[in-house]
Amino acid sequence: MIQRELSKETREDLKNYFADRDYMVIAVPRKEPARVYVVKATNAVETARRIHNLSPGATVALGRALVGVLLLTSLVKHATDQKVLLKIEGDGPIGTIYAEADGKGRVRGFVENPQVDTFTKEVNGKKKFDVSRIVGRNGNLTVVKELRMGTPYTSIVPLVSGEIAQDLAYYFSQSEQIPSAVGIGVLVNEDGSVKHAGGFLVQTLGGISDKVVDLLEHRVNELPPLTELMEEGKRPEDIAIMLLDGLEPQLIGLKEVEYYCPCDEEIARSSLLLLTEGELNELLEEGPAEVVCKFCGRVYRFTREDLQRR
Repeated sequence: MIQRELSKETREDLKNYFADRDYMVIAVPRKEPARVYVVKATNAVETARRIHNLSPGATVALGRALVGVLLLTSLVKHATDQKVLLKIEGDGPIGTIYAEADGKGRVRGFVENPQVDTFTKEVNGKKKFDVSRIVGRNGNLTVVKELRMGTPYTSIVPLVSGEIAQDLAYYFSQSEQIPSAVGIGVLVNEDGSVKHAGGFLVQTLGGISDKVVDLLEHRVNELPPLTELMEEGKRPEDIAIMLLDGLEPQLIGLKEVEYYCPCDEEIARSSLLLLTEGELNELLEEGPAEVVCKFCGRVYRFTREDLQRR
C-alpha cells in the first residue's frame, strides 16, 4: 500500500502519469478512520456509449451506474479479479441497468433500452437529465459481490430515488452498515458524446469523532456538482483534497480504470453448449449459431463442426 501526502508535487506526478486516462484515487485523513474514493471514468463511459449506441439519456444513466459500480469496488480487494455486480431494476423506460467492475478497475455494462427517450429538467436555469424519470423511482437495486470464495454475496434494497448515487448511499447504510455519501456526475456534449464522468464515495468508520463527521458532512454538502469541478479542470486527487480539507489527506491507493470485456470465443462456445441437444439442433438448422456479447457487442458464429471441435 502506498502512503503519500497529497502535496502539490504528488498531484503534479499524478497529472503527468495519468494525463487523460481514467483512474481512481483512494485517500484517508491522517488521524481519523474515514476513507474517500474519487474516480474519473470519462473514457470508460464514452466507450460504453459508442459500443451500445446509447441515446444521451441512456448514456447518463448507464454512465452513472458504471461510475457507481467502480465506487462499489471499495468492497473487494484491490488489484484482484474479485468482482462487484450492480443491477438496477426500476419502473422507468430504460428497463434494467447492469454494470460490473473488478478490483483492477475494469468495468463494463449494458442497459435494456439503449435508445430511451431523453428527459430533462431545469436546475438553476440549466437543462439536466432527469435520471429518476429514466430509471424510475420504484424498483430494486441489487449488489452481488463475487469474492471467489464460494457462493457470491447478494444484497437487494429498494430504490429510494432513481438517481443512482442516492440509491447507492442507501445501499451502503442498509446492507454494509457503513455511513456513506455518494456523488456521481455524467455530462454529455451536444453531439451526445461524453464530456465528463466521475464520482466520489466518502465513508466514516467506527471510532471517528463527531467533530470530523460533521466536518465531512459539511464538505460533501458544500461540494459543487462533480461535472462542474471537472469542467474547471479538477482531477480526482483535487476533489479528494476538497473533501478532506483540514484533515491532512493521505494518498493510500491508485487504480487505473478502463472499459473492458473479457469475452472470447471459448466463453461464447461454452454458453451454446449449455443448451439441450434439441435446442442446439433447432438453432443450427437455420445456419451457424450466433452469440452476441451484451457487454461489448462482439459477435461469435459457430457451425455444428465448430461446436464438435474441442
